[in-house]
Amino acid sequence: MSNLYCIGELLIDFQSVGNASLKETKQFVKNAGGAPANVCVQAIKLGQRGFYLTKVGDDAFGDFLIETLKAEGVNVNYITKSRDYDTSLAFVSFGEGGEREFTFYRRTAADLYFTPEDFKEVSFKKDDFLEFGSVALKTPQAQKTHKYLLDKAVAAGATVCFDPNVRYNLWDSKEELKSAILQFKDYANVIKIGEDELEFITGSSGDEAARSMFTGNLKLLFVTNGGKGAKLYLENGKTYTQSGYKVESVDTTGAGDSFFGAVIARLMQSGEAIKESDLPEILDFACKCGAYTTTHYGAIPAMGNKGNIDKAVK
Repeated sequence: MSNLYCIGELLIDFQSVGNASLKETKQFVKNAGGAPANVCVQAIKLGQRGFYLTKVGDDAFGDFLIETLKAEGVNVNYITKSRDYDTSLAFVSFGEGGEREFTFYRRTAADLYFTPEDFKEVSFKKDDFLEFGSVALKTPQAQKTHKYLLDKAVAAGATVCFDPNVRYNLWDSKEELKSAILQFKDYANVIKIGEDELEFITGSSGDEAARSMFTGNLKLLFVTNGGKGAKLYLENGKTYTQSGYKVESVDTTGAGDSFFGAVIARLMQSGEAIKESDLPEILDFACKCGAYTTTHYGAIPAMGNKGNIDKAVK
């Protein structure tokens, strides 16, 4: 059986109670968060097997995160604890339609300081998948560790998946963030990216911008556009479009991660037998998963399995 390995940030999302700005909010609910962790959980809810690779602080928040992922079926054997660094925190408030405002506390986040030594026991097979994003690429140490794992995955013939997950306020400059994304994107066989992120990375938009992403090892590019659906670009020049699903959205946290987790789960399920004719259905189901997640609060708590997603989103 193939395995999904996700590497990156693992943090506490303190989500506001009610629709108010962070300045005005007085109460928060604690949930597990971090984009690659969300991806991992969604794939597991859809029947796959997942491992999470990260480091947290040796504190109560770190314990909570490990226990939460374990309860969701994630293999947590490669999550280590640090006495020198902290568990990352994010505070989130909601506006109209579930749109969010973030404030992060990550300057001393343990996941920015993991090392290759933390993951020396990790090995990959040809049918495995490795997924990562840009948030945990902020430090040279973390970049070195990502490269160590990516090189091992590529050497084994595993499928590499990348979500740029642009968060400007976590970087010293937009130029630093863009440089990191460009440095790592060519590892990926599969990329999920938002339309606004595509414009940031390429300097343009639309089909021409999407086509310019096909360098390195890229085979499949999913470009998402919130409630308006998504478009899939293939290495051979073909495209597929899904117009999205209308739902009563209350919180968009994790919607893109749910989409990507569904894509990866379906690709893992198909294995080497994946056919181009399967891709429109994969795109459609991923849009359903993303839409479903917005109908509940939180990311991991809001994600569904195939049964309740198909029942609720039509």
